[in-house]
Amino acid sequence: MANILEKYGIKEVADVMFYEIAGGGGPGAPVLYLDTLKVSTIEQTAKEAEANGGKGNASLIIWDYGKEITVSLEDALFSAKSMAIMFGNGAVDSTLTQITKTIQFTGSTIPTKFEGPQGKEYAVPTAGVSYYDTTGSTVATASMSSDGAYFATFQMAITNASVVEISANTFPGTYYVTGDTYSRKESNGVDEFFQFIIPKAKVQSENTITLEAEGDPSVFNMNLRVLRPADGKMMKLVKYDMTEIAPAG
Repeated sequence: MANILEKYGIKEVADVMFYEIAGGGGPGAPVLYLDTLKVSTIEQTAKEAEANGGKGNASLIIWDYGKEITVSLEDALFSAKSMAIMFGNGAVDSTLTQITKTIQFTGSTIPTKFEGPQGKEYAVPTAGVSYYDTTGSTVATASMSSDGAYFATFQMAITNASVVEISANTFPGTYYVTGDTYSRKESNGVDEFFQFIIPKAKVQSENTITLEAEGDPSVFNMNLRVLRPADGKMMKLVKYDMTEIAPAG
């Protein structure tokens, strides 16, 4: 039997798994795994009502109500699925085959290529290209000047697309969530398993992606609000051991 008075410390960030909620309220199919988190924070708050009286009008009795648990996840990286869960209904579309591109150029020489990531070059289509000047007016190639600034707009064929649609009537869903990390025993400095379990977590709709030329890379924040399941148990915190595989030989 575990010693409930044994003391532990927790420092390591958790790896978090999202599941569909099965019919009985348990975990269904896994839908997202986050193992590149920078921060995973659990916060519990509640409201209070109190009875005051006597000399000095001191607090005599306090009632707690309106418990709220929130989980904040800060991820160093993103996937198409994590972005879909953060901003929409979790769906990722891979059927898109074309995208609009616009490149800027100077002079009357029509660009035949443009540069992408890691200096890779891509061909501008030979047909279906529209040219504009800096006022947004269509311009013919024959009338371009050697010192003018122009834009070329065209459709490009694409592959391996991942599309997350953010619609006015779609919002992030509710999931069964677990987070796995380690707790370190004070008496011997040995790490042991620790897991938090949230049977019903609603992904919040407020999200921000920061794109900037300088500073640290963008992080991807996902905020969860813990809802009350049918049995009233909003979260479980589990410290546990498992039987190891015996070393070979």
